[in-house]
Amino acid sequence: MSGVTVLAIHDRIACFYSLAAFLRAPDQGRFTYTDSPEWCLERDRNRVLVMVRRFIKPDLVDLDLMKRLRAKYERVAFFHDDAGGGIPRLEILPYVDLFFSKALLRDRSLYLRPLYGKELYSDYYHGKYGVVDPDHRDRPPARDLAELSKLRLSWNIGVGDYPRGKLRQRAGVAASMALGFKAARLFYGRGPKPRDPVSANPGRIGVHARILLAGRPSIAYQRKLILERIGSHPAFLTGETSQRAYNREIASSKIVLSPFGWGELCLRDFEAVLAGALLMKPDMSHLETWPDVFVPGETYAPFSWDAEDLVEKAEYWLAEDAARERVARRAYERYRDQLAGLGARFETAMAEIAG
Repeated sequence: MSGVTVLAIHDRIACFYSLAAFLRAPDQGRFTYTDSPEWCLERDRNRVLVMVRRFIKPDLVDLDLMKRLRAKYERVAFFHDDAGGGIPRLEILPYVDLFFSKALLRDRSLYLRPLYGKELYSDYYHGKYGVVDPDHRDRPPARDLAELSKLRLSWNIGVGDYPRGKLRQRAGVAASMALGFKAARLFYGRGPKPRDPVSANPGRIGVHARILLAGRPSIAYQRKLILERIGSHPAFLTGETSQRAYNREIASSKIVLSPFGWGELCLRDFEAVLAGALLMKPDMSHLETWPDVFVPGETYAPFSWDAEDLVEKAEYWLAEDAARERVARRAYERYRDQLAGLGARFETAMAEIAG
């Protein structure tokens, strides 16, 4: 395909997760990476533009810029980079040919109405528990179902860099800013995927549940419910720790509890799978994503959004070693096999973008 300009930002998620599929692709000569919309408008000679992780910092869509970019490029694709199925930037749809997302709500009609706090689950806690965000703002929904035909499912943070290393990733971001986005790949982890992480996990910790109440109230409320349900239960490891200790603990946990954060998808989901632990997570049946390690009872253990069944289910899975390990192993095998198809998935997306 002809040259493609990738307009992104320099931060940890962009360099080590969102751009990973681009930076690992063969034939890097076809991609021109930039963080400058002005360069795109004034100097770029490519006719295809891919926007990645734009309008997040700050969280504000520049529609005037979108109109100017639409007028210049023959093809424009936008990679929505939030971690959830909600899409708070649907006003971009009229100005792009394709709109890719890490996750999509199975019920596409939900995009036709505003979601409080921008996610389906924050809307749920607002409606059921009256949780209110002090900085709430209404975001425009899609105008009609036909407009949603531009939506595509791309790939999520599971394709990125594990295990996390804060200093290494910070250095990679700094290098990308100084030398260009391609420099970030030099800082990607080199470790091979484990052959059998389930057998390697000693299971010294019952349920890893180091959860912080981060984010807006409607986002954090699920975590509040979870911590209330856990209480002082001895099987759950809670509190804060360093990144290095966190990585060690995950690798020795029978179960990893991964609540929703800024979106349903969390780095912790894939850290759990790579550690050979059972992923325990609020029900994900409303969502489509890829890699998909969220097959209930097969690759993860779901619990309700109100967490009223959390402790009971955790106790069950802790007592059933063979069943727990079987689910954890299926999750790892499914994840490994899907990652092997990333290159083909990426090229299919690029071909559609090129038109």
